Amino acid sequence: MNPHSASPKEIVDTFIDDLRRDLRNNGIYIPTLPDIAVQALFAINQDDSSIDQITAVVARDTAMAARLIRYANSPVYRGLSRCVTIKSAITRLGLEKARNVVLVLAMKDVFSSEHEHIRDRIEHLWRHSVEVAVLSFLLAGQHRHLEQEIALLAGLVHDVGVIPILNKAKDVEVIVENEKYLAMITQSLHMSVGRAVLKAWNFDPQLVEVAAEHDNLTRNPGPDTPIDYVDIVQAANIESYQSTRHHLAQVDRLNVPALIRLGCTPADPNLHWDSSQDDMKQVSLIFG
Repeated sequence: MNPHSASPKEIVDTFIDDLRRDLRNNGIYIPTLPDIAVQALFAINQDDSSIDQITAVVARDTAMAARLIRYANSPVYRGLSRCVTIKSAITRLGLEKARNVVLVLAMKDVFSSEHEHIRDRIEHLWRHSVEVAVLSFLLAGQHRHLEQEIALLAGLVHDVGVIPILNKAKDVEVIVENEKYLAMITQSLHMSVGRAVLKAWNFDPQLVEVAAEHDNLTRNPGPDTPIDYVDIVQAANIESYQSTRHHLAQVDRLNVPALIRLGCTPADPNLHWDSSQDDMKQVSLIFG
């Protein structure tokens, strides 16, 4: 098709077909994880890895190391003495929590672009993702079987599938300059793309499911299934859009299984959680 003679609809349809073909053929653009995150993931996922090996990886990024230590000294984890070394921070948090915190800290580099057509959109996406991450962290705190750090990471990467779409659209003027076209494309495909990205990053299946299902508001795993991270992120995402013109601000909460599972009722359709000073201080150590 000659792009100079094609109609906008033809260009959009071709773009969507190309994107779907990329997904089928594993040809989707995968954002690059920062080296520190890749090395930390690799080291922690090895059966024979030691805290000394993880410490050596984190030590390569002094800013990340400092934040990890501060996080380990937050009120929730603070022990009899303060952590002053990376090793003591990782020991206190444990390898799994340390891995998730490292991934959260590294993720800002993924939400960036040098391309002027999409830079502002990705920065806006980052701000939204941080808000959903914080709300997910707070909501998960009410459920003992959930890890707040996993919920934090889940909220942060739930919309990661938008990034490859923006990257592919950056040179397609008809799409990148038309919010209606771009919104339609991202809404229909960003969950499938997000699932492909997190699978390529070898993320935990629970996080892959969040990327793949967070906008599927009819999802209902059943009354006997415990609340999970998809429920948490769906609720946090809906909450983040309140007082906006986004379509999720208008959703009927009593028709969303995740919200019902989290306690919304006809008598009180709103979510409630305790945002304690300790919880807020904890997340501020990462995003503050």
